[in-house]
Amino acid sequence: MKNFLHLLLVIVITALLLPAPAFSDEQAQAYKNEIAPYVKFLKSEHQTPVDYVMGLFEKNDIVILCERSHNEATQYDLIYDIVSDKRFIKNVGHIFTEIGSSSNNQKLHDYLFVSNLSEQDIEKGALNLYRNLSWGPLWDPHSFFDLHKKLYRLNKGQPDKLKINMYYLDMPFSWNGMTPEKYKEFRATLPKRDEIMANQFMDKFKEIKKSDDSRKKALVIMNYRHAFNNFKFADGTKAANFGMYLFEEFPGKVANVMINPLAILPGTTDSNPVVAPIHGGKWDAAFEVTGNRETGFDFDGSPFGEDYFDYYMFIKHDRKYKDVFKGYIFYKPLKEQRLVTGIPGLFNNGYDRIILNRFKISGNEIKESEVKEFISENEA
Repeated sequence: MKNFLHLLLVIVITALLLPAPAFSDEQAQAYKNEIAPYVKFLKSEHQTPVDYVMGLFEKNDIVILCERSHNEATQYDLIYDIVSDKRFIKNVGHIFTEIGSSSNNQKLHDYLFVSNLSEQDIEKGALNLYRNLSWGPLWDPHSFFDLHKKLYRLNKGQPDKLKINMYYLDMPFSWNGMTPEKYKEFRATLPKRDEIMANQFMDKFKEIKKSDDSRKKALVIMNYRHAFNNFKFADGTKAANFGMYLFEEFPGKVANVMINPLAILPGTTDSNPVVAPIHGGKWDAAFEVTGNRETGFDFDGSPFGEDYFDYYMFIKHDRKYKDVFKGYIFYKPLKEQRLVTGIPGLFNNGYDRIILNRFKISGNEIKESEVKEFISENEA
């Protein structure tokens, strides 16, 4: 398992909080004034992140959480705090996730609802789900793997009517009988991914609404742009993201919330992210001044909401944060966040060759000389 500490903001925050010796008094004061409105706002009373989310559920049927990097581990402590809250168990009860092919939902349900698994079988069941989780050859963020096990243990102590349901929303897919030709055809359908995920959610959510389950609300975990609402770009076109479809289908019933992230910049790829602090570190500096208190609040009515939406810089737009997200959660400063990858036992029992073959099918064959290093990097 690999742990990485984010240290990117240390210099930026220090510059905003502490006047450097080379600065004049006027320059130092200007930096202090730059974050003063944010500090003043944060010093007022605010809810905890869990209370904030549960408050949103009082007025909305659906809450979308915009997660940080999939690999970031501490945010999943927050997610588990939310879903294990008694109010969530009693009144919400349903989680939908971007990660995980919808083709595996029956297996997921069977795992979460089976009785009296041993600790060894809990681990084995989560591993079996994870090995076939997605259309990608490998998915190794550790915290989502842990979430499966935590949910099983949580459900184990609940009657069926209060057990948490989780549903994968990603593209229908199976590795059985997959060939390079079939995989290429599948990849050609990915531009429709957001629409397909949204349609799958809407079908299932409407089914829940008609069911005998007294809990008819849902928490949705999406990453990055998938969680945006139905805002428009500068030329008036809509951003056809997952969130757009939900906001249009369920007007007045959806809230989306950002968990404190880094901005993702042009030049980013899956293997080489290019990131920067939100608004040059002003936000993080303001939280540092106020003790990095964990909190949640609406963007509307806050100085944070009035800032330009610099989280997304790939297309020209004139949006502010309040135009794209309902609210914001601050949970753990960057210096306490952790990127954690690696799944224990992932390559055991012949799955090393199976996973390597999947990379070959996908057109990303791993050289034989690099196999040992690859397995070492992706297994805990």
